[in-house]
Amino acid sequence: MFLQLHNIHKAYGANPVLRGVSLQLHRGERAGLIGVNGSGKSTILKIIMGEETADGGQLRLSREVKVGYLSQKPEFTSKETLRAFLEQGAAPLLKLQKEMAALEQEMARVSRQEGKNAPRLDPLVERYGILAHHFEEQGGYDLEHRLRVVARGLGFDEADLGRSLATFSGGEKTRAQLAALLLQEPELLLLDEPTNNLDTEAVEWLESYLSAWRGALLVVSHDRYFLDRVATEVLLLEQGVVRAYRGNYSAFQSQRRLEEATALKAYRKQQAVLEKERAFILNAAADARTKRQARSREKRLEKLEPLQGVTREREIKIRLGFAGRSGKLVVSLENISKKYGPRQIFADVNLEIHWGDRVAVVGPNGAGKTTLLRVITGEEAPTTGRLRVGPSVRMAYFEQEQKELDPHSTPLAVIMNASSMSAPEARNYLGSYLFQGEDVFKKIGSLSGGELSRLALAKMGLVEGNFLIMDEPTNHLDFQGVEELETTLAAYPGTILLVSHDRYFISRTANKILELQDGRARLFGGSYREYRELKERGKALRPAVSPLSSSGVEADREKADRLAQRQAEQAKRAELMAQRRRRREAERQLAALEEEIHGTEERIGLLEQQLADPALYSCFAQARPVMDELQALRGQLEKLYKQWEETAALLEELPSL
Repeated sequence: MFLQLHNIHKAYGANPVLRGVSLQLHRGERAGLIGVNGSGKSTILKIIMGEETADGGQLRLSREVKVGYLSQKPEFTSKETLRAFLEQGAAPLLKLQKEMAALEQEMARVSRQEGKNAPRLDPLVERYGILAHHFEEQGGYDLEHRLRVVARGLGFDEADLGRSLATFSGGEKTRAQLAALLLQEPELLLLDEPTNNLDTEAVEWLESYLSAWRGALLVVSHDRYFLDRVATEVLLLEQGVVRAYRGNYSAFQSQRRLEEATALKAYRKQQAVLEKERAFILNAAADARTKRQARSREKRLEKLEPLQGVTREREIKIRLGFAGRSGKLVVSLENISKKYGPRQIFADVNLEIHWGDRVAVVGPNGAGKTTLLRVITGEEAPTTGRLRVGPSVRMAYFEQEQKELDPHSTPLAVIMNASSMSAPEARNYLGSYLFQGEDVFKKIGSLSGGELSRLALAKMGLVEGNFLIMDEPTNHLDFQGVEELETTLAAYPGTILLVSHDRYFISRTANKILELQDGRARLFGGSYREYRELKERGKALRPAVSPLSSSGVEADREKADRLAQRQAEQAKRAELMAQRRRRREAERQLAALEEEIHGTEERIGLLEQQLADPALYSCFAQARPVMDELQALRGQLEKLYKQWEETAALLEELPSL
């Protein structure tokens, strides 16, 4: 066992954060630690690293285990080059390499002076052989290759290796520290939001790299797609304690839903029993014949451990105003280009967005995704081209940086100024976005990233729009907040255009993908999963809107494109019909299983009530059949739960109809 935490407690003043956290990690396990913002995820990592001290509990970390740690905001002021920084983790190997080089020079000198059979060569050759063996064993001959692979995978090029870290941005420094950690290959790797400063290609490379990680991994992340590909276990930190779930994030979701459904049924069933028993006791108080039985039931109720319904951390409730339907054409871009001085951001963008489209803009950092949104909203003018907004279109814009929020204002003032709400109404409204008590009077300049995002969503919810434009709306939201946003957007009847690095969010929200890369825009009419499959097959995406041309060559190309598109659509329809059949069958099986589970649970409850009656045990022959049936039903219920979980997991993989 590499790591064990047992009953860890931690409070900041009168505010308890960890209330008895226990977890353990073995070699080969990759655990994803999730929870709402402020639940204490980073605190757990800091306690493991000794940066924070627990108030109580035990921490056991294997002495021989080498630990690597990436914080959310690494701080270092080194001015050395990226290459020198990455090589620091391989200092022992570089020392070996230097000693081997010195031995090579010494052997060459002795050979020149005394001949190849000189006696003094033997100990030098023997020493060199020992060093060479250690160097090879520790991967020394692959060091340069690994350094370049890791640096390139995390978005650095050859020129970056010679740059001083003093010239790096905050995001680049975080990536540099991550690269250094991976090159050190610690047995236990602790990562706090490692995907925050990575574009999609770098995240996908990191996923592949960590999926083959031979040590143990504990990673804090809100990136559910990342957790799906990397995690073998999900640790949910909720209300100060950790619960472990085997499998990736999708498996966790299935198990969590089943747990909540089971807990809710058990709670409702117990409440019904309690109500019935209390009514009997109340009525029996006036009847001398049933007083004794009432007292017996009252004592039984006193010993009964009350069940809780589904309890969660406070959850955000997002609302979006809707202004009614717009025309069919929402926005049209014709040969749009954008430059900043000599720098070309994108060129010849041709795109039409229609009513009901849900378009996700993807592409590497710096491709111009935010710039494109600003051109569409009118915040920036295109360098060339024509932009048309359709009739009755009313935009509602979520800006990534929230620059429109006055840092000297407060959340309460922002909502009251943007609406006709009174102070109590505005406070109640802000409560839906998790601003409670004195939170509403905080200066906006002092708010955290998560609080700013929630306030921007709250303000956007006051706008009556039918065309939502959102730039990285999931940034700084915890996983429950993102899931609530997904649910809200799924029910939104208008048109959506969004930029996001959250691939799970895109896959659940978008029905079209607009790729911006190398200054060009290409539109794919399908889900994110289909887009990725197409990319992996190496097929080129078609232009967003083919430019009109009378050229015979272009006409033939357009004809071939249309034919290919029709064939693709036919294949897609056939696959969709098959998926619908599979989904309907899975839903039917799930409903039947839920009905059977419910009936079995009710029968178990009745049998447990019988066994709780002392009169039953006056004759063991009467009690034995009840006990046997109860044992058989509990075994059957366990099998039903397993079938439900497998069917729910299958249903999760199938697209919604």
